[in-house]
Amino acid sequence: MSKKVSAISIALLVFAGSIVGVSSASAATPYKACKPAKAKTKIGKISYTCAKNPAKASKKRVWVSKPCIKANKSYLNAKTLSDSVVTSFDSRISGATRLKTTAERLITSAQKNVDTWSKNMLTYPKNPTETQKKQIATVQAGIDLNKQRVIDATANIVELDAQIKEATDGKAKAVSELATAKASITTACK
Repeated sequence: MSKKVSAISIALLVFAGSIVGVSSASAATPYKACKPAKAKTKIGKISYTCAKNPAKASKKRVWVSKPCIKANKSYLNAKTLSDSVVTSFDSRISGATRLKTTAERLITSAQKNVDTWSKNMLTYPKNPTETQKKQIATVQAGIDLNKQRVIDATANIVELDAQIKEATDGKAKAVSELATAKASITTACK
């Protein structure tokens, strides 16, 4: 008789366990509270895991769909990559901005030399001596050199502005794409 009782008890336990398993799975509702963490179930044709919903700030565990979990993984990977890309764009913007500031200082300094030396040229007599002619030639060469520096630095600034714009646009695009990836979590985690 004890063997029969044991067999019946085991059968009842197995049957009760299957009922409990069915009732907890059938009681599972997408994005509603669940226990224990990492438990898995299938609701309809979609697999769910008991976890925190990445689309919500709440720390409560709910039945989260597999597409939601995949969207969150994709977002986290995209965020890591985006952070790296944004940092790179920030470095490019910072470097180009520093070079632009240096070029602007060079223009200011070179233009000041041109203005000062051109004014000094007016002090030489109309009929200079040979020594004065050499001085005039040296000053004129300095003026020409500084004018060329202004032209080169101005062209460099145009190029640096283009680099800054390209990096700023690239950064904005990366940030926008990350926001789109973040929005996909909300869509996938309904």
